[in-house]
Amino acid sequence: MENLRIIGEQLDRNIFPHVKNGGIVIPSTISPPSMSLGEEHQNERQKRKRPTPPWTQPSRRQRTTCKAPSVISSYLKGKYQKELAAIESTYPGTQVWHQEKGLWLMTESSLLPDQCRKAIFLTAIPYVWPYTIRSWGFWKDVLLAKAQWIGPRHTNFPDGSICAFEPTDESWSHKDSIVELLDIYTLWALRHFHLEFFGRWPGRQVVHYSYERMTELNDSELCGCGNSTQKYKECCKTKDIALNKIAEMARFDAYTGGSQRIPPKAIVKVIVEQEAPPCISTIMSY
Repeated sequence: MENLRIIGEQLDRNIFPHVKNGGIVIPSTISPPSMSLGEEHQNERQKRKRPTPPWTQPSRRQRTTCKAPSVISSYLKGKYQKELAAIESTYPGTQVWHQEKGLWLMTESSLLPDQCRKAIFLTAIPYVWPYTIRSWGFWKDVLLAKAQWIGPRHTNFPDGSICAFEPTDESWSHKDSIVELLDIYTLWALRHFHLEFFGRWPGRQVVHYSYERMTELNDSELCGCGNSTQKYKECCKTKDIALNKIAEMARFDAYTGGSQRIPPKAIVKVIVEQEAPPCISTIMSY
């Protein structure tokens, strides 16, 4: 787990690792210049070079029947469909389901070389604006009887979908490629692996509510207030614990609707029981 430790230390210093074909993450070999987080993501994407994969696996494309929505963006549909070849090359074994409303991808990331733990991502890519892409992560491991959902930290309420970045930090937008988004999901899963193995989330994170910080953050993690240089214990913890915890819990429940983060049963069935994905519009209603 030496590489996992090194990657965690680099993320704490705002140094981002490289994601290779198959979702294999390796430590960065260079230190980034002084810049904001969003700018660094942009530069990392531009510099990332991918070797031609030494192996190929046929993708399995399937089509499911769903009633078409009233408005489909021809731009998004054309853009995403043109990217399928690159996705299948970069993430071998990708499964694709086509629907009138969009498409579904199932991809696998190996995360670290010579490790049995892998991450599976089921990603809904709608063609309809303003729906946004959603994805769910699951662990795949020979030691697990069946795939397990990755969460609940840094997942969305209430459907447990991946929350890998703040929309305002410009880490990814619809102008960027799906491969880049899958790379971000891969790094999100690696952070979860680090959390499980070392007991702390590595790198910058955003946790807006004090109650969530108090109940989820480790003292040695970077503070969720957005401060990328101070640990939680040194930054907001004293202020957070001085607040009325019951009042802060009520405030947080008002934001989340008192819900828990749980993936929809239809999503779990795709991963565990190998069923076809549901209609995208059904999932987007969560």
